[in-house]
Amino acid sequence: MGRFGGGSARRPSGPRPPQTPDHAHDRHEGPLKGSSPTRAERDGDRTRRRSGALRAVVGGRSVAGQVFVLQVVIVLLLVVAAVVALVLQVRHDSTIEARNRSVAVAQAFANAPGTAEALNSPHPTAVLQPRAEAARKATDVDFIVVMDTNGIRYTHPKPDRIGKKFVGNIAPALAGRVVTEDINGTIGPLVQAVVPIKADDGKVVGLVSAGITTAKVGGTADQQVPLLLMAAAVGLALATAGTALVSRRLLRQTHGLGPHEMTRMYEHHDAVLHAVREGVLIVDGEGRLLLANDEAHRLLDLPADAEGRHVLDLALPADTAGLLASGRVATDEVHRVKDRLLAVNQRPTDIQGGPPGSVATLRDSTELRALSGRAEVARERLDMLYDATMGIGTSLDVTRTA
Repeated sequence: MGRFGGGSARRPSGPRPPQTPDHAHDRHEGPLKGSSPTRAERDGDRTRRRSGALRAVVGGRSVAGQVFVLQVVIVLLLVVAAVVALVLQVRHDSTIEARNRSVAVAQAFANAPGTAEALNSPHPTAVLQPRAEAARKATDVDFIVVMDTNGIRYTHPKPDRIGKKFVGNIAPALAGRVVTEDINGTIGPLVQAVVPIKADDGKVVGLVSAGITTAKVGGTADQQVPLLLMAAAVGLALATAGTALVSRRLLRQTHGLGPHEMTRMYEHHDAVLHAVREGVLIVDGEGRLLLANDEAHRLLDLPADAEGRHVLDLALPADTAGLLASGRVATDEVHRVKDRLLAVNQRPTDIQGGPPGSVATLRDSTELRALSGRAEVARERLDMLYDATMGIGTSLDVTRTA
């Protein structure tokens, strides 16, 4: 019975702190036992940890690495999409500007004084060619062509093409309307406009076409594209650097674990919490209950919504609630909760840089203490029987001697 009583003082079961392997101790012990690491060795360790963290972030094996890669890809796609959209917008604006300028130049020349009269002169080219070239140079367009209603040119920047038929759609202009079209000419993609030349009675007596290349109109915009690309590259670099910093912090918070490792750890810890015969409570630094396993709910009779509430609001005995809220160290403290005697152990969680809070384990010692009490009563009875037996034996010896 004495051995049973001694066994009742056994330490509570539960998760034990991991034992440091001998080879890890030998590795950190160094070539000389008891010698401290040099500054170079400490700097080397820090460098290796930083490089390892960088490889974990960039490699994508950990959660932080996967988040980093995903964010960089998203930022890259957004930057590329923005650059493409701006380039397309520049090209569109260049085309619109070329169309507007060609129409304005053609209408201005067609409505200029003397243009309609020159078409009725004996030599229209001699009158209109100098005017057309002067207007072309002044307006910075690529050509101004004056033609008759059959499309035969009276003017052209290249004199050898005068007298030949104009290439383009002139039917809407002959009907009195303005027509523009995008073509690929010998000088590149351009926009040309054809407008009618009307006499005083409104009759169409000729046509004027003005054209300008989109490259000439978009030259200024094209010069801004390298600046735009440079700004996009700087934005991408800044976004990547910010993402790397966020991912590095996430790497520290997740301890470099990958998704599968975190899932396996969660399943393992969840199974342990539900299978252990002791109650486990995790309380944050503000005294709010973060986690309670099934046994803790049973021993303390906690409500289903206990997680997230302050321990002082869970209708626990004052001494038990005070212990959990304080977060102080406790070892095998006995607390009465209703009809149970609970042995409580509590340790803080921020000893090695962890989050502030505490972990408490609860063990129901009611039955154990009852058994210990019964064992103590039985031991006392045995002592009484032993004393009585010794007394009777002594009396018999005295009688036999007499």
